[in-house]
Parts: sequence; C-alpha cells; structure tokens
Amino acid sequence: MARIGARLLLLAGLLFGLLGHVASETAGVGDPSFFKSHIAAQLSQDNFTVLLNELGDTKPCLIEFYASWCPACKHFAPTFEKLAEFLKDKDFKGKKLFIARVDCAAEVKLCGEFNINGYPSLFLGLATQFAMKKSKELTEFPSGPRDLPKMAKWVGEHYGTPLEYKEAEAAVVKAEAGGASQHTQSAGEGAAIAAAGGGGQAQAQAQAQAKRRPIQPPDEPEWTLADVEGATLTLWNIIATTPKLHRGAEKRGALKEVLAGWAAAHPSAKCKSNTRRIVGDFERLWAPDLEEAPAAFLALQPCGPPAGLAWRGQWGACKGSQPDSRGFSCGLWFLIHTMAFRLPDGAGAAAPAAAMMSWLLAFTRHFFMCEPCQKHFTALLTSAGARAVTDRRQLALWLWASHNEVNERLRGIETKYGHSTTGDPEWPKELWPVPERCPACRGPDGAWVEAEVWAYLQRAYGAGSAQGADGVQGSGRMLEMGLSRSGSVQSSSLIGGWAPVLCVLAAAGLLFAYLRRRQVRTPSRRTAGMPGLGGFGPFAHVHK
Repeated sequence: MARIGARLLLLAGLLFGLLGHVASETAGVGDPSFFKSHIAAQLSQDNFTVLLNELGDTKPCLIEFYASWCPACKHFAPTFEKLAEFLKDKDFKGKKLFIARVDCAAEVKLCGEFNINGYPSLFLGLATQFAMKKSKELTEFPSGPRDLPKMAKWVGEHYGTPLEYKEAEAAVVKAEAGGASQHTQSAGEGAAIAAAGGGGQAQAQAQAQAKRRPIQPPDEPEWTLADVEGATLTLWNIIATTPKLHRGAEKRGALKEVLAGWAAAHPSAKCKSNTRRIVGDFERLWAPDLEEAPAAFLALQPCGPPAGLAWRGQWGACKGSQPDSRGFSCGLWFLIHTMAFRLPDGAGAAAPAAAMMSWLLAFTRHFFMCEPCQKHFTALLTSAGARAVTDRRQLALWLWASHNEVNERLRGIETKYGHSTTGDPEWPKELWPVPERCPACRGPDGAWVEAEVWAYLQRAYGAGSAQGADGVQGSGRMLEMGLSRSGSVQSSSLIGGWAPVLCVLAAAGLLFAYLRRRQVRTPSRRTAGMPGLGGFGPFAHVHK
C-alpha cells in the first residue's frame, strides 16, 4: 500500500509540475539568450534585498531595469556594458559604484515595487534606498537619447564626481534613440502615397541598388497565422508580466479596448473567439473597483489552448536570421494590417477607420514599451493625415504609408549605424511592396500607383490571404509556409508544443485509473468528487 501511495504522489507531482511548466510559458519568464554582462550583477527577488543590505547604507549604485523580451533593451545592452566598463573603477568620494541589472520579464513582483515607466530604465541611488524599495528617492535617467557621454555625465553629477566619457561616438545608443519625426503630409490618399515614398524613379533605383532582403515568391502569402498569433501572445505576455501595464483605471480601459479590437477583427478564429469571451465577461474578470488586474485575469489565454494554434513558438514569414530580430515587431505589423480589413462595417463608411485609429492609439499610448517608437508612431496617429482617414480604403493606404515611413526611418538608422532596434542584417528595411510582389504598384517613373497598391493590399491582407485565416482552410494547423521556411524546426517545435499536454493527460489518466481502482476495492472510502476539475479554468465561467 505504501508503494501505491508513493506512486500516487509521484503522479500528482508530475501532473502539477507540468501544469506549472505550461503556466510559466506565459508569465514571469526571462529570455536566456539575452546579452550577459561581465560587469553588472544580475539581481533577482531572491538576492536583491540581502545583497544590497550587505553593501552598506552609503554604497552608490546604478541599476538598470530591463525586460528581456524588449527589442530596445536588447539593442541597449552592449551600450550599458560599455558604460559599466567605464564606471566600474571610478572613485566616487572614496567608494566604488555598484552596478547591477534586473530582468523585469522574470522578476515581475520585484519590478512592480519600483516606479518604472518604460524599458530600459536606469536608476541611481544608495544601496539602502534600493533595498527598502524607496523608488521616490531614486534618480532616474531622463528621457531622450541614451548616449554614453550623457549617461556618464549624469552619473558623475549625481555623485559629485565630474566624469567625461572619451569615446567619440556612441553609435549604438544614438541609433536606438532616433527620436520622433513629425508626420506632415496633407490630407487624403494622395498624402498617404507621398508619405510612402513617392519620390519617383530616383528613389526606386536607389532601393534597387541597395542590399535586398530575401524575395518571397509571388504566390506565397505575405503573412502567416502563426505570425499574428505569436504577436498577440507576446503582447499579452508583456502586459501580464509588466505591473504598470495592468494597473489603474486608464490601463484597464485601454486593455479592454485592445481586447475588443481583437474580438471584432482578429484574423485568427481562435484569438477572435476567445477574446470575445473575455470581453463579454470583462467586468467580472477585472472589476472596476480593483486597482490592479487580478492574477486569474492575467493567466487567461487570449487565443485559447496553445495546442489549437498555428503558433508553436516559431515565426513564419516573420522569422529572422537572428533570434532577436524581426519576430514580434513584424508580427505586430501583420496583425494591424489584417485587422484593418476585418473590422466590421458600422454606422457609415468611417466606422472601421475610426475604430482602427482608436485601437492604435490605445495600444500605442499604453502598451508600446519602446519609447522612441512610441513617440514616432503617436506623431503619425495624431497627424493631419491620420485625421483625414475616413473609410477602409484610406485606412489601408494610410497604414501602408505609415509602415513605409517607419521603414525609411529605420533604414536611415541602419545605413548610418549598421543596425536598428529590431533590425536584421539579412532583412534590411525597404519600401514595399517590392516590384517582385507587385510589378504594377509603381509606374514607369517610379511613383506609386494608388489603385494598384490598394488592389495589392486587399490581396495581401484581406479575406483568404493566408492559410487558416478567419477559421477557414485548416485553421489551427501548422502552415505549409512556416514548414518551408524553417525546415525541420517546425516539426520538432510541433512535438515540443504537444509534449507537455500529452504528459499531463497521461499523468491524469494514470491518476484517474488508480483512484477508480481504489473506488472499486474500497467502496466505503469512495471520493466525493474532485472540485476544480469539472471546468476548464477561468473560461468555464465565460462561455456564452
């Protein structure tokens, strides 16, 4: 009997351990491939207070709070290492500077105790101030370019030790902080065409002579279901693991609007139906009188069980040549373009355009964690050209033009500095659609042909533009395009995606068989049931 009981405990441990593993996929998990510092200490909930208390009350500190999912943080990491190298041996009134980092993607609770407005964030203060979580007494590096001379001067002034960084140019940081350009096109579709690069033949020739990204065959879809599902789940993970993004009435309202947009126009039938359930029960899931989103709400899966999705942790059309390139930003653009063609018609032709602009503002102002990107895109969304968008056609063309303007801005950064925040050396930024995808989209003089661009956008992002989109033609299966792009990686990731589920089911089956056997042998000790296993988590109360 003792042996059987031990087996039962082993099975139960396996079951709950695997469930914990599955839950960890969506919250509080850092990226192990993130840049490792050889100078800055890596702090966590376990060592933060103890280590800082051991340093003494007056020990000067510089601590970076970053998120390993954040492209701007990945871009900034080598620059922070240079700053740490410069500062590590400096004397600050007889004391050395303690330099450390905290990954807020993994340390959600710890970072929630500090007033972090965006990633990455740099704070100066004494060890005791950090240890006691006195965020109001800390000094944060001001917004703007994070160039090395400016940061070194900031540290020196704070601790009363003049510092001058000697390196001539901090290219990495200047690229990351490109700043917000003003969107000044005139109203209407003509302005959208001009903003997308209506410079004519010279511009077209310049692009043709530059290094090109891989060209997709004309009959291959522009996007994949895996890309938009991956972008959706990544954004949800960012919101769920960043306390300031799910705290307060403003964030609550903005998150409800983001979810409502997905419920109305997401190209994945799984994401659309599941977010519709969440929106339908939103007031109960996050009551208006609660300052912070409940843990149960943040644990929801906006696209449903992972096993039913095209997303298997591998990007399709958004796959880059490096682990931290393209991916999320690419998938987010695909999601925006596809939603524009799926927002339902409301009262008048302007309804989809107005709804999309409102959705974009809610996302950009509240959940876009890249500060320079947020400023730039907010300028686009509040421009005269954006206000002039009045129907779906103009909306699609404006989004295309804005996407190209962002590409041009990033291409300038990549040309000057060799990279941008999410840049990929094998996928340089360029104006699209490229001639190979839409030969008729430019005229003989190189200028964009509006009618042809509109026709292309409908083919590229409208109904039926990708396998499995909108719940048709094999929704929820791995896309053939994804398989062809990454070879055997997709098949192995498919197995990996199912493995935890299969293990849980196997453990649950063995556990059930054992309990059933016990019921038959000892009727007087029959169980009264297993509370909590009759439903399917939070969604058991959401289905309508």
